[in-house]
Amino acid sequence: MIQKSHNKILSEKKRFYFNRGIEFVVKDPLPKDINIEKVMGLLRSNLPESCYVGIDNVYFGQYDILNKRQLTAIHYKNNIYIDSTKVKNEKDVLDDLIHEFAHRFEDNNAELIYEDGKIVNEFLGKRNRLHDLLSQEMEFKDKINYFDFINTKFDKDFDKFLYSDVGYQKIRNLAPTLFIRPYASTSVREYFATGFEDYYLNGGLQLKNISPILYDKILQLDKRQNFRRN
Repeated sequence: MIQKSHNKILSEKKRFYFNRGIEFVVKDPLPKDINIEKVMGLLRSNLPESCYVGIDNVYFGQYDILNKRQLTAIHYKNNIYIDSTKVKNEKDVLDDLIHEFAHRFEDNNAELIYEDGKIVNEFLGKRNRLHDLLSQEMEFKDKINYFDFINTKFDKDFDKFLYSDVGYQKIRNLAPTLFIRPYASTSVREYFATGFEDYYLNGGLQLKNISPILYDKILQLDKRQNFRRN
C-alpha cells in the first residue's frame, strides 16, 4: 500500500529536480509504469556532467516542434523535448534522453571530439561504402548523388532519401555491420550521438566492433563503460 501510494504521488507530480538547476517537466502524462525518478537516478549515475551543461529543462508532452518533424525527441534551444505519447517504457525514455544529451555533450566538447579528424574520416569511409552498395542496386542507381554522401552535415532531403526511398531495413540488409543503426548514417552528428547512446546504454561492445575510432574517442572522454541499472 505504501508503494502504491508513493507511485500515485509520483504520477501526479509535474516537476522533478534533476541536476544543475534542470527540471524534468511533465506537461502531458507519461505511461503509468514509467518512474521518472528512477530514470533520473540512472542518468545521474552514468552520464558525464558535461552532458548537462547548457541544458535548461527537459519537457515531456505533445509539442508542435516534434509533431511537425514527426520526431519522438529533440534537443532544441537548450531544452530537450520528448513526446510523452510515443514512449512506452523506461528504456524508451532512457534511449531518447541519452541520445539528446549526447548532442549537448557534443556541443560542449566539439573540439576534443573532432579536432584530429578521425571520427569524420571513419564516418566518411562508411558513407562511401554505403554509396557503393546502393549504387549496385538498380532501383537507386539513378537517384544517388555522390556529393550527398560526402556531406557530413544533416540534410533534410538526403535524410528523407535514406529513410523513405531506401528505407532503414534495406540499409540493415545491405550493410548490417556498417553503422550501429541506420539512423547513424544521416550525419556525423547523428553518427556520434547514436554511438554515445550505445556506449552508455549498452556498454559499447557492438560500437567497439562497428565503429572502433568513435568508441575509442568516447572511451577517452569518459572511462565508465557499463551502464549501471541498479
